[in-house]
Amino acid sequence: MKNKIICLVIFTNMASLLWSQKKTVWIPTLEIPFSLSGTFGEPRSSHFHLGIDIKTQGKEGWKVKSVAAGHLSRVRVSVGGYGKTVYIDHPDQTTSVYAHLKKFSPKIEAYIKSKQYEKESYTLQKFPKKGEFNISAGEVIGYSGNTGNSSGPHLHFEIRDTKSQKPLNPLIFGLPIKDSQRPQIQKLFLYYPDKNSSLVHSEPVSLQKVNDSTYHTSIIKSSGKMGLGLQMFDRQDLSYSKNGIYKAQLDINGKNIVLFEFDKLDYSDSKKLFINVDYIKYKEEKNTIQKLFFQNHEPLTFMKSMKANGLFNIELGKSYQVSLVIKDFSGNSSYLVIYIEGEKKEIPNINLDGKLIEPQLDYSLTMNDKKVFFGKNTFFENAILQVYETKSTISIGPNLFPFNNPYEISFKVNEKDTLKLRQTFIAKKTKKKLSFLPTTFDKGHWKTKVKDMGDFTMARDSIDPKISPTNFKANQWLSKLKYLKIKISDDFSGIKSYRGSINGEWVLFEYEPKRELLTYDFSDKIFELAKHELKLEVVDYVGNKAVYETTFFRKYNLN
Repeated sequence: MKNKIICLVIFTNMASLLWSQKKTVWIPTLEIPFSLSGTFGEPRSSHFHLGIDIKTQGKEGWKVKSVAAGHLSRVRVSVGGYGKTVYIDHPDQTTSVYAHLKKFSPKIEAYIKSKQYEKESYTLQKFPKKGEFNISAGEVIGYSGNTGNSSGPHLHFEIRDTKSQKPLNPLIFGLPIKDSQRPQIQKLFLYYPDKNSSLVHSEPVSLQKVNDSTYHTSIIKSSGKMGLGLQMFDRQDLSYSKNGIYKAQLDINGKNIVLFEFDKLDYSDSKKLFINVDYIKYKEEKNTIQKLFFQNHEPLTFMKSMKANGLFNIELGKSYQVSLVIKDFSGNSSYLVIYIEGEKKEIPNINLDGKLIEPQLDYSLTMNDKKVFFGKNTFFENAILQVYETKSTISIGPNLFPFNNPYEISFKVNEKDTLKLRQTFIAKKTKKKLSFLPTTFDKGHWKTKVKDMGDFTMARDSIDPKISPTNFKANQWLSKLKYLKIKISDDFSGIKSYRGSINGEWVLFEYEPKRELLTYDFSDKIFELAKHELKLEVVDYVGNKAVYETTFFRKYNLN
């Protein structure tokens, strides 16, 4: 009996780790050849990518299939983010995620539309109970699209551990990716920690390509503590996209110092993107340099091995061979060999003037009618900032320190006109325009929270949104149309909400912000009369409202 209990425990533990054993056999989620525009763990502008992006040949509407049997555990419809998304839980304790869909399969679409009409809202999130929607392997669960924060048609696909919801690398499960190309190293940087701050001094190093797989540098003469940073990318056979790598290993004189491996991530990793990515070079040059070291932080999930924080010490008179290998998931590799001679080298200190902001403390900086509040843990490390004001602007900088959390800016309210109060907000100034920031009114102050440096001022939006029908006119017969399409736009603060009705009944308009388009499907409702009164109200983020009303005619087949 004891042996049976032990076997049961082992089997239970193994079931939760099937993803790491590569035992799950999946049906490809698309019927077209797999081509990736994004890989698991690659750095994006504000986070690590938590799945893979599968290209859809620039088109929408491909059938999206469930990779394995399971049950529908979650469905979400949002204007931003993942757009229309399906989540399926599988028996092996994994959850597959399919995002940016154009529409759902008929049975899921009917379920969601009934809930949208019940709630009178386009945006929605539902968690069906287990057994309510059983999904078979290869069943169509939706159609590929471009909804949410998507820059073009594609399928964002994730696998998560069901219990912890931690993202796993989908390539572990044997997706049909053709890849015979080696990763490429574009740039190499040496980093020297600054003695006076949390910043690092960076120095570019020229690379020489020996052959298709190997790079080396001239002999580097230096000393003291240093780390490495790389700009690099990987491509698959059917894609020209510059994607992220899978693995990086750094050895010094044959001893391993660093090992990165993107097999799984934690959501907290994304918040700490700029612990791994050079924040200054990204902000100033838009270059993504991944550092193979970190300072004064817990390792991120993909940092499998990290001795001495990835920093190594070059001693005077000694020689070092630094070997670096980067790999993609298919095992294609590229190598970099660096020889370093220990010679005395002066590294310039980074001297900054300004206010010291320590992460363990709160700071409230008050000026004439403006205030900046840095709460605890606004920054990962000590930051040195300059904050000053003019009559209408507050300037905060320099932009050298990555944020852990947003900070608060507030302007004292001097305006008494209630309409102007409602229409006023805090904006960020750039060379070309003012950018709206979500602003609240509290105890005589306008307030906003930001995770950026720059110049901030007050602005006003007094213009109503615009509403323009695109495929019909007033008093027109529309019996042959399948959809009503209406363009909505706002010149400044942006569209906050909208509401459409026909003959006084709420109707579902789907909103596509990238195209500034609302779409109503005539098949949603059956109206007995031929004459119909359409009303659409659109509100921007400061409360300006536009109302569009018209009459149209349409006969419905009631049989």
